[in-house]
Amino acid sequence: MRKLWLALVICVLLIATMSSLVGAQEEITLRISWWGSQERHDRTMAVIELFEERYPHITIEPEFAGWGDYWDRIATQAAGRNLPDVYQQDMQYIDLYSSRGMLEDLNPYVESGALDTTYIADAEISGGMIDGKLFGINLGSNALVAIYDPAMFAQAGVEPPGPEWTWDDYVEIGRKIKAELGVPFAPGLPGNMFHAFQHVLRQNDLLFYAPDGKSLGFDDDQLLTDLLQLELDLVNEGVLATPAVRDEVNSLEDELMITGDAATVWHWSNAIVAVTAAADRPLGMITLPKAKDQVREGLYIKPSMFFSVAESSPNKDAAVMFIDFFINDVEANKILFAERGVPISSYVREELEPLLTDVQIQMFNYLDLAAQHSSAIDPPEPPGHPEVLRLIEDIESMVLHGASTPAEAAKMFRQEANRILRSQ
Repeated sequence: MRKLWLALVICVLLIATMSSLVGAQEEITLRISWWGSQERHDRTMAVIELFEERYPHITIEPEFAGWGDYWDRIATQAAGRNLPDVYQQDMQYIDLYSSRGMLEDLNPYVESGALDTTYIADAEISGGMIDGKLFGINLGSNALVAIYDPAMFAQAGVEPPGPEWTWDDYVEIGRKIKAELGVPFAPGLPGNMFHAFQHVLRQNDLLFYAPDGKSLGFDDDQLLTDLLQLELDLVNEGVLATPAVRDEVNSLEDELMITGDAATVWHWSNAIVAVTAAADRPLGMITLPKAKDQVREGLYIKPSMFFSVAESSPNKDAAVMFIDFFINDVEANKILFAERGVPISSYVREELEPLLTDVQIQMFNYLDLAAQHSSAIDPPEPPGHPEVLRLIEDIESMVLHGASTPAEAAKMFRQEANRILRSQ
């Protein structure tokens, strides 16, 4: 009788344990969202498949778009409190979404070990920190770069510049490319108008935004006036593409350099993987031009992007598990192959080194070079940044379409940008 009783107790315990295990494997669906090229999409989907194989109780619903459409969709989802569980976040927007209470602080997950940072330096994490809270995990380090076609440069008789080239060299090389090949040197200024102007401000030891984010960080319109005038002149000369031609570029695959209609394209350094794949030919990388009498380096090393967890997510633990897998799993990173930038885990980097393609080595080497010609990154952009970004793009368009002079546009930008920032 006693043995029968013990057997019943053991059975009850086993059933309870099995029920607990079943409960621990409750079916979960995670929405994961990102922007990028087809190359990024394919690699990310392959990693998702690997994750689902490892964790069969978790199903991933992917959401993918190009840069512009992505942020429009995220804004709509945020307004409806329907953000994805995990979504790609950018330095330009992370303060905006965190200040509205829409991002989960990941510090507790780091402290518990659920988000393993054993092989990750503090500097690789700090970009996602705001007011002591960790709102995003860096998915790779990168820097702005001019990706160029060596064959086109050779055909034009132009030697690719080294890291000491200046804005004067930029204009001279651009004019020679246009004269010899009959195509623009580049679609536009380095990065876009915001990044180009930020680069100029940094070279003058100025910030785009004041530290409190309530106003612009500079009080003279001349630098912006000069930059707008430079762009207008170069567009009129055909050294840079016209707005109409730029508007025809809707994806990375449409980029003018890829189609042979420009000699360079400005991107973040991690894009060299996708750009080379789309171009299907060897490409080179050039740093941004320096100013003759610059006070500090305009170039900086930046988190390529982040993964953030939505504060509204009902599956935060599983969301963090996915992020940890994404940044720390070696097999996953063999698939990703640094497409989003140089991996932040030193262990992952060491494991990847013997497997790197020539393009990957090129990206790693460029980041090493850029680091020698960079200064510290500025603080994250304030919540008003998306509106200010649209504003500077609007005033750039007005100048290029002849609706405003550079001086008028620069003055208008200052007045309206400060109004936007004060209202936040």
